[in-house]
Amino acid sequence: MNAETQTRDPERTRETILEAASALFIEHGVSAVSMSAIARAANVTKSLIHHHFGSKAELWQTVKETAFTQYFTGQMAMLEEAEDPDPALLKASVEEYFRFLKDNPGVVRLFAWTHLEGDESCLEMDTELVALGAERIRQVQAKGLFRQDVNPSHVVATFVMTCTQWFEAKSHHQHWPGMGDDEAFLDDFMKLLLDGLRPRGSGDD
Repeated sequence: MNAETQTRDPERTRETILEAASALFIEHGVSAVSMSAIARAANVTKSLIHHHFGSKAELWQTVKETAFTQYFTGQMAMLEEAEDPDPALLKASVEEYFRFLKDNPGVVRLFAWTHLEGDESCLEMDTELVALGAERIRQVQAKGLFRQDVNPSHVVATFVMTCTQWFEAKSHHQHWPGMGDDEAFLDDFMKLLLDGLRPRGSGDD
């Protein structure tokens, strides 16, 4: 990208920088990537990156938000439109998150780097999504369709952590004896999760 193109199409320049930064962050993690490396990959000057994004921290935040927005939008719409939540809503939410990760391996790597580097920045959309998901589970509990002795936020954390770890560690556990493919794992996980949330009968422990 030459200087003339940068001047004529600032939006395309911003997208180019974002794409280059995302690819480098996915491959190496945010700590190992310098602004100079991003500038070289995007074929722009560092001052142009600062012009569009401010700092590397702000660029990293934009990369994360861009990666997560697609999933956030669909999942929030599903939860907001659920006027009468039931166990099927939880199943659909888990399946949507699982397939989002499956279809976006770059996002899985971004999540992994975030965890490894102790990134404590919490996106507002993430908090909003977890809160609404937990509220929907609480509503299902109130109707007697899920057991009430389980923290709804822990249910959300259980499926988020399980799905994320499945893809983050796949290169390791896929070699374990008897392991099925993605869909077989998802099917078994849903059985365990939904059965574990069923209301306990008087004869149950």
